[in-house]
Amino acid sequence: MLFSYYFHVVSISEGHTCASTSKVLSREATKGWIADKAKDILRTRPTMGPKKLQEHLEGQFPVKIAYTKVWEGRQRALDELHGTWQESFRMLWSFKAELETTCPGSVVEIDCKKTKGGKICFSRMFVAIKACVDGFLVGCRPYLGVDSTHLTGKYNGQLAAATAVDGHNWMYPVAYGIFYKETKANWIWFMKQLKRAIGIPCGLTIDTDACKGLETTVHKVFGDAAKHRECFRHLMHNFRKKYQGDVLKYMWPCAWACTTRRHEWLWNKISETCPEAIPYLQDNHKHVWSRAKFSGECKVDYVNNNISECFNNWIKDFKGLLVDNLVDMIRGKIMEKIAMRQLISQKLEGPILPSVLNELKEKSRNLNYTIKGSGGLKAEVSGLTRDNFPWRHAVDLEGKTCSCGQWQISGKPCTHAIAFIGSLRKVKLDDYVHDYYSVERFKATYQFLVNPMVDKSQWPAVDPGFEMWPPKLERAAGRPRVKRIKSRGEPGKRGPYQCKRCFQFGHIAKGCREPPTELGDELPPLVLTKSDSR
Repeated sequence: MLFSYYFHVVSISEGHTCASTSKVLSREATKGWIADKAKDILRTRPTMGPKKLQEHLEGQFPVKIAYTKVWEGRQRALDELHGTWQESFRMLWSFKAELETTCPGSVVEIDCKKTKGGKICFSRMFVAIKACVDGFLVGCRPYLGVDSTHLTGKYNGQLAAATAVDGHNWMYPVAYGIFYKETKANWIWFMKQLKRAIGIPCGLTIDTDACKGLETTVHKVFGDAAKHRECFRHLMHNFRKKYQGDVLKYMWPCAWACTTRRHEWLWNKISETCPEAIPYLQDNHKHVWSRAKFSGECKVDYVNNNISECFNNWIKDFKGLLVDNLVDMIRGKIMEKIAMRQLISQKLEGPILPSVLNELKEKSRNLNYTIKGSGGLKAEVSGLTRDNFPWRHAVDLEGKTCSCGQWQISGKPCTHAIAFIGSLRKVKLDDYVHDYYSVERFKATYQFLVNPMVDKSQWPAVDPGFEMWPPKLERAAGRPRVKRIKSRGEPGKRGPYQCKRCFQFGHIAKGCREPPTELGDELPPLVLTKSDSR
């Protein structure tokens, strides 16, 4: 007869010699298990990286998981959720068909190229949603910032965008596209598609940096119908590599100068301080970068292309996605932005946007100016600088001009005009602000909606007549960089302190003992020679 004995261990008096399962790398957490747990997380947060996912899983479950296993499990989860690398490029045709159906009139172009082996591979793509184009043409100022940013996923190409500004100076996306490299051919193709989408609005101004391919593209595609500005921040980044010293304190004031006389005076100062800088600027930076050279038609006084940097920062969380998810997520973000601003526009009243009026009212405080009327709506406005230099400007309210030049460039009255308007009865400040800042224009910009789209599993199946393969990638050795290295002078990268009073380096304005470099409208007093005084 067999007997079975069972026993239950209640406690062990001696110390444990086995390892804790929560402190050693687990063999039971397989790639399949990780993928199953990560699906719910990545469905709402598709840009979560392996390190964050590893910390999340180890915090939720009492296990230690190797980083490589988390990476493989995350990749498997993304493939199951969003499809594979090859499928993402083929789905672009379905995205094009669905967007053209839901938003008729949108411009969506996909360009391919044939390799030496006979395969047809993806080359580049352009997207301009109809609602964005129409809103730009009827409500925004004719100004576009064009730039591109590096993608950080497996497809390490470029995301290009054309971005405008509305009456609030808020970023307004007009078009975007993807291509592999910033070459002249790719930029010409992008600009041609942009021209096809928006045409050539009156006073169109395009602001770019000095990147490869863009320096001549604007003129080749748009000709003389579009003004080409160059981002001054990028110009200064290149300028500082070659020149240092006192010449730097005249560069930014030269860019901010709103009159030809002020610009020429500072230009001569640059020439006196550093003569070799003049040929460099004339040969390498031929496009417009000073306010004194702006046409004034678009009513945008930006010397930097910061609006493009705003767009790049706005979509930075999507740069690691597969291409079909990338273009769809940007479309969805634009849809939400336009819908939100449409609600804002419905609450606005009055002729001019409240933010613009508040800005002008803020400028009207403590203006110690002397006003001498010359009859009608014209006057001389004079005063003193902080360092007691006298200045005087002529203001013409009927022509909406001031000799300082600021009013003509921005479309908003300068402080000299504001002071004169405030001294008159029955004259409203609203009547002298350009129509680009009106509530009516703002409502017109956001009257169009981006219609919603279904999930990509319900997008129409499209047969382009050939099989489109992913592009052949050129990947550098080592781990791909996700965050770019910031250059000196960018936010987040501390460089030497620069004084805002004299614009020299090494100290701030509070303790400045150097003679000031005026940035505004006033000029140093003229010194008459003997020949001039006769």
